[in-house]
Amino acid sequence: MCIEARELKRGIRKGLPALVGLVVLAAGAWLIYRDRSGLAAAYDDVGAGSLLISALLAVLGTACIERIWASVLRGLGTRAPARQVAGVFFVSQLGKYLPGSVWPVLAQIQFGRRVGAPRRNMLAANLIMLVVVSVSGLLSSAVLLPWAARAGLHGLGWVFVLLVPLVALLHPRAVPALLDAAFGLLHREPLRLRVDGRRMWAAMGWGFLTWVLLGAHLLVMTRALGATGADAIGAAIGGMGLAFAAGLLFIPAPAGAGLREAVLVATFGPEIGTTNALAVAVASRVLLLVADVTLALAGALVGRTGPALSAGDTPRSSGVGNETEVVDTRGSVRDED
Repeated sequence: MCIEARELKRGIRKGLPALVGLVVLAAGAWLIYRDRSGLAAAYDDVGAGSLLISALLAVLGTACIERIWASVLRGLGTRAPARQVAGVFFVSQLGKYLPGSVWPVLAQIQFGRRVGAPRRNMLAANLIMLVVVSVSGLLSSAVLLPWAARAGLHGLGWVFVLLVPLVALLHPRAVPALLDAAFGLLHREPLRLRVDGRRMWAAMGWGFLTWVLLGAHLLVMTRALGATGADAIGAAIGGMGLAFAAGLLFIPAPAGAGLREAVLVATFGPEIGTTNALAVAVASRVLLLVADVTLALAGALVGRTGPALSAGDTPRSSGVGNETEVVDTRGSVRDED
């Protein structure tokens, strides 16, 4: 009976990635179908060539956000195969299109259990990633928008008020300390973690590269609609950084819906007109959705083919800092990257 149960469990485990892939494909198809009118309008306004280039840049920029999360995970000492890290991140990101912000975190916590990382570590990694994304986006916009799109900043100063406390949260002990305080109020054991400083700087580097690529994703479309000069470059990079950060900080909106578009229209409107700016904002929303779906499907496939822990492997703390390694109980230690 035990053998039959074990075989059934093994069969379910083997079939689960394929099921996840089908669910991701179906969910992605539904999301794209839901926004098909926006994609058609973008095709008419921007043109097929510009739209294709912009879509590719959207995929590359979105992929960089995963590298932020991976860097933070490594900084907290969680080590797992890079393909599995990327796979679970991209699949989990479809959850951000649902109301609330818990769905990606729940998927990431489940992944943490598979690689031996405590759920509080995964929670810390998610919060630090959001801080890095917000700070890098706000810093990019604070540097670029005052000279590239000054007229578009009217009414958006409230976002920059949050820049100083967010920058303070970049300290390797800042977010873990806040979580320790929260757990203390709940009479739970504190984390006693810190993020490796080198990994935090790497995460910030990926953050700035994200805004360069996603800014270029916008620039291709604004150029097609009449934007010119160096101002157009600064407005695209700074505008996307500000729009993304504002969307993240406004938690009730799924994936920043509405607020991100409002920021982009305010940024580009004075240069290319409100109607064209709205077309770019809507096209960007749809293309980033397509990027998320594409990467989620790729992530599901990668998770299916990627290496998994064998029966003799057990995750444990390495004893160095906060690092977790995959340990073969037969005697060897594999440091998974």
